[in-house]
Amino acid sequence: MKIGIASADYLHPRKAADGQERWGGAGWARIGQYIPHLREAGHEVTVGILWEYEHCMAVEDAHTGDMVVPDVVILQRLMHDNIDKTIRKGIDKGQIAINDLDDWYFGLDTRNEAWKASHPKFNETENTNFYAKNIGASSYVTVSTPFLAEKVRSKFGGTPVLLPNTVDVSRFTPVVQSDMPTYGWAGSTAHRSGDIETLRGLFERFVRDGSLKLHHSGDSVSAPSFASLLNVPPEWVTTVPMSTTDQYPSLLTMDVGLVPLTDKPFNHAKSDIKGLEYAASGIPFIASALPSYSSLMESWGTGFCVARRPKDWLKSISLLLDINMRMEYQAALLELVQQRDISVGASALIDFLEALQ
Repeated sequence: MKIGIASADYLHPRKAADGQERWGGAGWARIGQYIPHLREAGHEVTVGILWEYEHCMAVEDAHTGDMVVPDVVILQRLMHDNIDKTIRKGIDKGQIAINDLDDWYFGLDTRNEAWKASHPKFNETENTNFYAKNIGASSYVTVSTPFLAEKVRSKFGGTPVLLPNTVDVSRFTPVVQSDMPTYGWAGSTAHRSGDIETLRGLFERFVRDGSLKLHHSGDSVSAPSFASLLNVPPEWVTTVPMSTTDQYPSLLTMDVGLVPLTDKPFNHAKSDIKGLEYAASGIPFIASALPSYSSLMESWGTGFCVARRPKDWLKSISLLLDINMRMEYQAALLELVQQRDISVGASALIDFLEALQ
């Protein structure tokens, strides 16, 4: 099978400053990491830019510049106008268009930078109106969470295909738990929905009495600092800069991971991917009790904490100060995360695609 991939989360080598292939987080998690598995299964995979070519969907190979007409085209977060017309022409020619969703852009919080960047009022050339048309024109829609599946079903009809996120466990190295624990978060502060601010006031007494340290992996001069969002002195937070997806596992060095999420539609659609990454690194974590994490805790039964209210966060923060408790959680997580290893996700994706033939 010839598979074409066109993702807004992909930066091809000719445009990257270092001449290397670069994926954004969602694109990598949903598509990029599976490409070697697709090729090992005998499929021809082309990654690049979507074009209309001979009244079909075509993908311009990012490495060679060749125009390839695939049997199946996987699209991710393409928000330009007229793409829906190209999709329909391709379908009329017998091609299959799959739109993959890992986020619910129609429920963005206004504090998230992506809201303005994708709003028709502020971006006339690339926005959610065009995105909706492109999704609606596709043969299939794949999603990462049940919440997304229901939202897609309600807005576009049909039956979305649920393909939960997985992680390549082999890429992560288990941390060695410290007597003096570091509580940290990994990610970009630019695309948040007031999430980190929900933790304000929770860590001060623990830092002041020397019980824990704070850390942020993913710092950027162009985004708000983790310390400013947490409303603590900058010297309280150690930081390392954001990295590319191939180096991302090296950012997960904290003893306890944080997954704060506000109770918003965009966050309800979020998967448990950050928790899986922490788990693959043997990092016990505390997550807001939104659908994906509540479901994961119910499924796993142990290994991390979910919190609905500030007092729940405080209880969990206190609980994980105990190194023995952290090591117990760590052992459980390293075993449980195997259930969501990349081998499981690759198999599910390949089975879905091969059933289309």
